[in-house]
Amino acid sequence: MRIGLNLLFMIPREVGGTETYARGLLQGLRKIQPAYEFVLFLNRESADWAPSIESGFARVVCPVNAVSRGKRFLYEHFRLRENLKEHRIDLLHSLGYTSPVRLACPTIVTVPDLNFLAFGHLMPLARRLMLKLTVKQSVLRTDKVITISEFSRREILSAYRIPAEKVTVTYLATEREAVQPVSAASARADAGMGWMKEPYMVAFSATYPNKNIPRLLAAYGEAKRRHHIPQRLVLIGHPFPMKDDPAKDLVGSGEIVWTGYVERQTLTEILKRAEFMVFPSFYEGFGLPVLEAMSRGLPVVCSNAASLPEVAGDAAITFDPFSVPDMAEKIAAVALSSSLRSELRKKGEGNLNRFSWEKTAAETVAVYDELLRK
Repeated sequence: MRIGLNLLFMIPREVGGTETYARGLLQGLRKIQPAYEFVLFLNRESADWAPSIESGFARVVCPVNAVSRGKRFLYEHFRLRENLKEHRIDLLHSLGYTSPVRLACPTIVTVPDLNFLAFGHLMPLARRLMLKLTVKQSVLRTDKVITISEFSRREILSAYRIPAEKVTVTYLATEREAVQPVSAASARADAGMGWMKEPYMVAFSATYPNKNIPRLLAAYGEAKRRHHIPQRLVLIGHPFPMKDDPAKDLVGSGEIVWTGYVERQTLTEILKRAEFMVFPSFYEGFGLPVLEAMSRGLPVVCSNAASLPEVAGDAAITFDPFSVPDMAEKIAAVALSSSLRSELRKKGEGNLNRFSWEKTAAETVAVYDELLRK
């Protein structure tokens, strides 16, 4: 049996979590080596994507650019079927929200979340309408839907009239990273970053409203004023304008630091030296940064919304993402207790055992088996 993996959506280093999912699934498939042949259908931008991971998989580069979304959708729905026939595909798994219509073989689509419904009003109108139409049609027409959390499964079942058994959850994963002590060789990362020598917590900066950065800034300010926590707040990423900056004075005094873009080595050093991570998002299909922090030995303080309770389990201190006072109290509790941070590190290490790309791949292959038996 030949399984086609539809990766026409892939724009390396731009599509974020869907690239992580695709890369991880391929890693898991290589390790478990199921009794199927796999054919990757790629676009021009991804022609050379992750060659070390993809060795052992057949590759078909289609004559279309993913950056031209309209042309990619047209190719996917009207010309990809010719490629599938040519390569004798028995089942097609589309990994990025949309799946071609009217195919002769069984089809699966992965829909990680419904962010275009949750806050799609911030997307360009044409893109939002295209996603609404194509994702709905994909969910209704495909034989199976895979998503990445029970939260997203509930969202999908609430949005579309489909049987509950049609939707399967396969969690994401992250690679464990050995926690290395800070060494003299890392001194280059200190250039212009003197704050790295003093206590700090980290968060990831993003303009998307679900990332909840304005409330995080307000909560940090409250924790600083009421509890005199010693840590700076380091936001990894670029600053962005806010209508009412809730922590303008703290930014000016250096208590809040935006790093701007950082190279991977510098990012590793920043995370290595941090005392804990705060993840305040109120909408996540999975919340992979929580696992990534735990894999680096970072204690986690995160939102109790969407998929995050599933991912964090009992290994994080959680807060109401819409309550600045609650967020401030939880940040202060972790900031002021080294024993609590130590306990969270140990729990985080245990929590990681629930997730692996081999498990993701095995659960995905089980869906293939089910459809092909039918």
